[in-house]
Parts: sequence; structure tokens; C-alpha cells
Amino acid sequence: MKIKKFEASTMKEALEKIKVDMGPDAFILATKNITKKGPLGFGERPFLQVTAAIEEDKISTLDLTEAEEPEWPGKQPVKEPEQTETAPTYNSRGSKTDFSEGFDAVFNHATTPKSESKPLRKELLELKKLIAGMNKGDDSIQPLKAEIADLKNLLYSMAKQTSSINFDTKNPALIATYHHLKDKGIEEVIAGKLVQMADRKMNAIDKSNIKKNKQFIRQLIKQTIQVAPPLQFEDGQTKMVAFVGPTGVGKTTTLAKLAAYSALHLREKVAFITLDTYRIAAVDQLKTYAKIMDIPVQVALNVHELQQAIQFHQDKSLILIDTAGRSQNNQTGIRELEQFFSNQEDIDIHLVLSATTKGGDLTDIINQFEVLNPKYLAFTKLDETRSYGSFYTQIIKTKKPVSYLTTGQSVPEDLEFASIDMLSGLFMGTPLEELQREAH
Repeated sequence: MKIKKFEASTMKEALEKIKVDMGPDAFILATKNITKKGPLGFGERPFLQVTAAIEEDKISTLDLTEAEEPEWPGKQPVKEPEQTETAPTYNSRGSKTDFSEGFDAVFNHATTPKSESKPLRKELLELKKLIAGMNKGDDSIQPLKAEIADLKNLLYSMAKQTSSINFDTKNPALIATYHHLKDKGIEEVIAGKLVQMADRKMNAIDKSNIKKNKQFIRQLIKQTIQVAPPLQFEDGQTKMVAFVGPTGVGKTTTLAKLAAYSALHLREKVAFITLDTYRIAAVDQLKTYAKIMDIPVQVALNVHELQQAIQFHQDKSLILIDTAGRSQNNQTGIRELEQFFSNQEDIDIHLVLSATTKGGDLTDIINQFEVLNPKYLAFTKLDETRSYGSFYTQIIKTKKPVSYLTTGQSVPEDLEFASIDMLSGLFMGTPLEELQREAH
């Protein structure tokens, strides 16, 4: 066996060196953070030292077969909700339509030419294997997760550069449906795949009808999204929920809406804990809501105080944890939040996002907050936009269930529990007000 050490600034750079020197069959033995003196012996620079190895009999005959197909770029594993909504889907003849056949093949495989994406896929797999073999508390895991996110985005960008028109372009109804989806904010690759499924599954007469195309695709969308299970409480058990996300997305107000629903409608005992000590106004806002609803509120300045507060409120059915907003560009701030939640597996973390945020920024936010391992996505400010396709794109990429939607500033009225019917309608362009009337 040949063993060699490599030094690089990033894991991506180290893997490139390993592949050039030892080939794709090399595997990682160890990784270590080191520092080296700068020019003339002054200053120090951080480096990553990676020890790699390869079997001697593979050095001259490197295996160039295709790597395992990666997941849909950006996809993260998530546990199935305890309850999920499903909708029966029917074709024009009234018989049930099977969406499962071919769907995974369409959505889970990028259209990137394999010869171009193969090196990146190999690199992605190596990083995943490396993380799998490391301890959860290892400080070097987070940079590796960032490398994985970058590689997934690069693969996704390569997929976007290829043609998304993989359906009958002579059919005006299919073309019109494709442009309708794009106009609603759905990325062209995903829009093309949805229309491609309609082209493959529908009969010639139906797929020449724009209305029937939209109906079919809405049913297909329903099969691709998950929502959080209903808020339920069990005697003697405390449910803990934390909201995290960028500044200004409405975390505190949304938390207050959920508290009002639980305390006033369900008659459950609720407590607030806030970690947001950066803005006096945020604490005052939460205390105002708490006073109106007669709910206790406690400030936690560190992990120890958070644990004490949780223990103190074990008699409550629901503990709601508010956090300081963090820009996706503020990695230090996000890491501070990570310290609060790293050993709190019983807390359901919801990443709160604004429906008005641009698609590229949404991707960046989700990637950066992934270190907190959010279980659900919540979308706010639905009343401030008419285009919701960008967050359908994120649902497809992350495979995370959606928990809550907010549709205004009123507490508690403007809180919606995410439903597949409402989400699929929004993504297809049905007005929010119409969907709310249908739901209520």
C-alpha cells in the first residue's frame, strides 16, 4: 500500500492533489488542521493535512468507471414526517395515474454530461465518505460540509447549462405550460422536467390542453413535496421548537403566532425562551406578546442558561425558542447558534425564510444554515409577493418538509399550517386569497 500526506488550503484542493498524484481509487486515512510559518518565518497560515492511501495493484490500472450517481444537487436526507398529506391523482379517463414510475429518474438525475461532471461527483463522494468516518464534534467537519454544498451547487449549475427542453416542442400547450412555470419562479431545469413528465404520461389530446397540463402538473407537484405533521401534544411530554434564519424574515412574529394558536386555541401551556440578546427591541417585542398572552419568557445568554431554562419549563407542553437573525454571510454568527443546538436533539429547528427572497439568495441561505441541521422550512411574507416558484425549487433541492406559512402581520390570524393543496396551488400561480378561501 502506498501512503502519502498532502497539504492544501481546502479539502477540495487536497482532493485534487490526491487524484492527480494517486488516482481516483485513493482513499482518505486521516485529516488534520495544521499551521505553517509564512515567508521569512513570520506569521502563520492554517493548512489542511490529508493522509491518503492506495493499494499498490491499483496504481497502474486506475478504475475509471462511473462513480455512484449523486443525489439531486443540494438534496439533504430528512426523516419522513409522522403524517403526510397525499392526494389521489387521476387521468382524464378517471383511472388513477401512477406518478412514481419515472419520477425519481427525472428529478434525481442531473442532465449534466457524465464526462464533464464525473470528477466533481467523485470529489463529492470522497467528502461524504470522509465526513461519515469523523466524529460529530470534530471542528473540521463544518468546512467539509461547506465544500459539499459548493460542489452540489456547481453540479446543479452544470445541469442548468444543458437544455431543459426535453419534451415535444411542437406542442404549443406544452411550451405555454413550460413558460407559465418559469414565470411563476420555478427554475427552468425543474420546469422542464415537470413538463417532460406531462409529455410522457398524458395522452396526446389532454397534453394539447393548457388547463389539463396545469392540472396534471399540480398533481405531480403534490407528489414531490412534504409538509410537517400537525402540531400535536402528548401528556407529560414537552415539545420544543426553535426558529432560525436571516434577519428581518419575521421569526419573532411567527413564533408569537404559533404561541397564540397553541395557548389560546389549543389551551396548552407555553413558554418562550429567547437567545436574541443582540437587539433590545426583539426581546421587548417578545415580552409584549408574552404579557398579552400570559406566557412566561426567559432570556438565555449561553448554552448553560438555555439548558436551565428548558429544565425549568418542563411542565409546559410547548417551549418556543427565538434566536437572533443571522446573515448568511455571517458564518461566525451562525456558528454561535450552532453551539446552542449541537447537543439538543429534541429541539425541532425550523429555518424561516421570506417568500420575497431571490432564488439565488435562498440557495445561499439554506446552504449556510445547514450546519444547524434544520428539520423543517417555514416561509413568511406570502402576502408580499405573487411568485412562489423559487421556494418550490428549494423544497425539491433539500427534500425538507414545510411547516408554517405566514400571510400578514396579524397575530395569530395570519399563520397557516402548510398543506400540500395550498403549496401546490401557490407554485402553479393560484392567488393566495383564493387558496385561503378554499382552505377555510
